[in-house]
Amino acid sequence: MSHFGVVIPTHQGSRLLVRSMTSLARQRFTGKLAVVVAVNDSRADSFAQAQRLAPMLTATGAACTVIRTPPGRGAAFDAADRHLPPAPRLYLDQDATLSPRAIADLAEALAPGTGVHFAVPVLRLAPPQSLVSRAYYRVWRELPYVRRSPVTFGAYAVSEQGRRRWGEFPRLHSDDKWVRWHFAPHERRIVESASYEVVVPDGLAALVRARCRYHRGNRELVTAAKLPPHPDDFARYHGALRSLVTTPARWPAAAVFLAVHGMVALLHGRPGMR
Repeated sequence: MSHFGVVIPTHQGSRLLVRSMTSLARQRFTGKLAVVVAVNDSRADSFAQAQRLAPMLTATGAACTVIRTPPGRGAAFDAADRHLPPAPRLYLDQDATLSPRAIADLAEALAPGTGVHFAVPVLRLAPPQSLVSRAYYRVWRELPYVRRSPVTFGAYAVSEQGRRRWGEFPRLHSDDKWVRWHFAPHERRIVESASYEVVVPDGLAALVRARCRYHRGNRELVTAAKLPPHPDDFARYHGALRSLVTTPARWPAAAVFLAVHGMVALLHGRPGMR
């Protein structure tokens, strides 16, 4: 029987954890699924909510362990990894919901002999309420590099062999990009038969805060991670600006998109684009 592990870090997000846990309980996976929820804050309600949701998974035959860890995603990942057996692994945000066969499809994509060691499902975005967020993500999801490359917005999986390429996670915000850079482009795959949906920042202030966090994460990667990107990663941004200006119907939304990045640039220097 094949094994598959899932790590869910949760930090002051007990309200959103039900999304990922419910989608895991609905998985059509015939192997052995093991889930670790890593509560990396000191709030009693976060831990209690994770414990309340755990039986939803164990009722399906999956193993579910809830642990409390030091603050930070890296510390949460490391602690959770120690509770899982060697197997392919999915790192899943608390608000991310998976399509019913996502685990099975990721396991197949990452199976030994495929040459694939980093895989993500197709990204879906939960519809935001604000017009600003709708406009921003209408443009973002149509950017060439978003359409054709693995976008790690809340879920990414690695093979058992791929997980051996590093020891502990760095104490960085952009753990997803740091992990992706361990794999050459030909070792990465978007699993088109699977999808996941995440909740996006809603409203101008939330968008700017999120982009500032992303920008700080990129700066951390450059200054602290000491792991250079694969040269082909730079090519993923080619055509991004052209895609914004060549479709007149998209110009109003593009103006919102560029305004958000302009605000981030004023606050923190030149922003990266995810």
